[in-house]
Formats: sequence, C-alpha cells, structure tokens
Amino acid sequence: MKVGFLGTGLMGKPLVQRLLLAKIPVVVYNRTASKVEELKAAGAQVVEEPESAIASADCIILMLTNAAAIEQVLLSESAKTHLKGRTIIQMGTISPQESQQIEQQVIAAGGEYLEAPVLGSIPEAKAGKLIVMLGATPEQFAKWSNLLQNFGSEPRLIGEVGTAAAVKLALNQLIASLTTAFALSLSLVQKQGVEVEIFMELLRQSALYAPTFDKKLKRMLERDFIAIPT
Repeated sequence: MKVGFLGTGLMGKPLVQRLLLAKIPVVVYNRTASKVEELKAAGAQVVEEPESAIASADCIILMLTNAAAIEQVLLSESAKTHLKGRTIIQMGTISPQESQQIEQQVIAAGGEYLEAPVLGSIPEAKAGKLIVMLGATPEQFAKWSNLLQNFGSEPRLIGEVGTAAAVKLALNQLIASLTTAFALSLSLVQKQGVEVEIFMELLRQSALYAPTFDKKLKRMLERDFIAIPT
C-alpha cells in the first residue's frame, strides 16, 4: 500500500515521518514546496501537483489548513478525476457540516471518505501518541485502524462522518476555555504579588487542575503567546 499525504505543515510533517519509520511508502504534496525537502531526504516521494499524489496512492491522508484548502487541493476538477476507487482520510480540523459535504463530493467522484481528527500537538505527533478519533463506518474503522495506529495507539470510532469532527471541535473549545481561565487566574495572582509556584502547588492539589496548565505555564510567564500548542 502506498499512502498519499496532502499537507506537510506543523502537524503533517511528523505524521509523514511516522509512516516512513514504519516503512510505509509515502508520496507527499505540499503547497509550499520548501516544506517537503526534509521528508524527501527521509525517503518520501515528492510531487509538484496534488493530482500526482492522488493518482499514485491507494489511500490519501489530508492534513490541510481548512475546508477551503481541501476544496482547492482535493476537489478541483482535475483532482476529482483521480478519486475513483481511493480512500480519503481527512485528519485536519473542520466543522461536521464541512466534513459531510466533502464526503458527499468524494463519494460522487467514486471514492470513499472517513474523518480522523486528532487531539494533541507536535510532541505527541512525533511520538505517535495522538488521540485519534474516527468518523467512519465500522468496516472502514476495521480496515484503516492499523494505519492510523502509527499516529496514536488506540484510534477510537466515534460514529458516522461528522461525529468525530464535532468531538474535536468540542475538545478545542474546552482547551480554549481552560487556557483563557488559567491566564486570567495567573495574571490575578501575579498582580497581587503572590509567588506563582505557591499558586501552582495549590492548584495541582485541587480538582481544578488540568495538565494543560503546566504545559502552558512557562510560555505564559515569558509572555510568549505565539502558537501556544494544545
């Protein structure tokens, strides 16, 4: 089996590396060509057009920015002609409705579609410890679980297409809420001259604690707010 991988940004790149470590042939396409040089050196086949990746693979994994990028890369008129008989696994973060609409277009073109969004950031992607959630049929889950285990050891079937996308967004909303609340509390104790470590020691002992607080603490203290990972 050869895997086509469309989108090799911050999350896509370590996922391709996981597949290469597992000796799975991968053909990659990225809209920014400079981002694939390291993957090419590691053994990935690099192509200049998404159609080439789709045409040469049995399964195509998407880790693209949003639904608009998927429309542009996967569902252009030229790309659609290569979808027949191929499986599309959508792993980016999009809405349930967008995922269902993409599924309809893939099926209309003769392919099959499932969603597999993930929870975790770059360290988890590199280590193969992402939480992988599937919106798929039971048959698709059984067929593709072994491949997805390269990204997370226990892929979880949520339900039909759209359900995994919904859970992913719900979890992201919770991350955003926790991060905002933690930032406000941290700012309050700092303004009152409380030692941050005293505050953290008490927080860690309470039912209020979430590991994401310690994960983000250093960058918040340093006021490094650019791309704080989830």
